[in-house]
Parts: sequence; C-alpha cells; structure tokens
Amino acid sequence: MMVVDSIAQRFNVPWSEKSSWKAEVATAHTSISTRHRTPSPPSSNAPVGKKSVRPSTAHTVSDTTSEVAAAEASTSTTPIVVKKKEPWVTSTLELTITLLKPLQLMNISGTSVSKAAKDLGIPAQDILVIHDDMERDIGKLSFKSEGSANGHNGIKSCVKALGTAHFRRLRVGIGRPPVSDRSPKVVAGFVMGRFKPLEVEKLEELVYDKAGDEIIRVTTTEEKKTKKA
Repeated sequence: MMVVDSIAQRFNVPWSEKSSWKAEVATAHTSISTRHRTPSPPSSNAPVGKKSVRPSTAHTVSDTTSEVAAAEASTSTTPIVVKKKEPWVTSTLELTITLLKPLQLMNISGTSVSKAAKDLGIPAQDILVIHDDMERDIGKLSFKSEGSANGHNGIKSCVKALGTAHFRRLRVGIGRPPVSDRSPKVVAGFVMGRFKPLEVEKLEELVYDKAGDEIIRVTTTEEKKTKKA
C-alpha cells in the first residue's frame, strides 16, 4: 500500500472509496513526451558500382561503425555512401492511470481488481499489480509480464477473479523472515508486520520513485503498441 500511496502522491491525486469495488481508487491523467526517429524508405537510386550503407536506427554507434568498416573492407576501391540518420521526432502520449487499493483481505483482493477492470473496460493485459515479494531483498524491484502466482495469495486471488494469469506484476522485495521457518503463521506475521525505520528509509530511497517510473514506462510502451496496431 505504501508504494501505491507514493505513486498517488507523485501524481497529486486524492483517494476516494468505491464501495461497489470494495476498494479505494485514484485516477491520474498525465502526458508523456517520447522521442523516436522517423524511418525513411531505402534509396533505390544508388550509383552503379557504389555500395550504399544505411545504418539501422536500432543500432548503437559502435554497431554502425562496424558495419561501415566491414563495407569498406569488402569494397576497398569503391566509394561508400552513408545516408544521414533520420531526424528525431517528438510525440506526446496522453495517459490515464487508475490506481486501486483493495479494502479486502489479500487472499480475496482479486475480486476488487476484477470488478474495477470490468466497470472500466480494462482488459487483463493492461492491468499491473504491485505486490510484495519475499524472494527479493528489501527495495529490489522486478517486473513480470505474466505467469504463475509463485505462492502469493494476492496474485492467486487475482488470477482466479480475472480468469487469467496474463496480467503484469511489479514485485517489490521486502526481504525474508529472520528465521528459516516458512510456516503460514510465520510468513503471515512477517508480511503483515511493520517496517523498521531503516527499512522505511530504504523503501523511500530505492522503491517509490522507481516504481512510479516503471508504471509510466510499461504504460507508455503498451500505448505505443496500441497506436501502431
């Protein structure tokens, strides 16, 4: 919840309770500027006897240099024509991000997610669930596009309620219990326990801003794919 609260604070949006979803919700509208190169069609009028090389926009500078060097080595007596890189184009994406905090127990929280998704017309593949992860050190972030719940009861509930495991997750490392006992009672006590002051500082330093950045990155990537389609 702390991570989601920090994201709402970043976008300066308030929370409001949605009783039919049994959750609190906040909606942010933001604009993201992106830069990309405009591809140009390959030249069809290269002079006879000359080799035309057009570096791919996906290549790094070192890759392009290698290509040109290889071309020069194979055509040492003929001129090399290298086209200029395509110009950068800046475009703006208008994004709407809905944040959801289920007010139910974790093992049934998926019903809140599915009700909200249904009412808002959001497909499962556009959902990103932020959840804790004991398999990673505190403050460690990991993105997962889809897959099994890996024993996480909240994710199990989402999979069951949505009827699919094809939704994205942002896993936030919270460390491991100080004992080797992994019984449900010990795990529940650890997960539901309060963070120590130093742990809170670590989360603030390593997680909050990066989690917001990751949400924007994933959302922007999906928006680009949708526009291309």
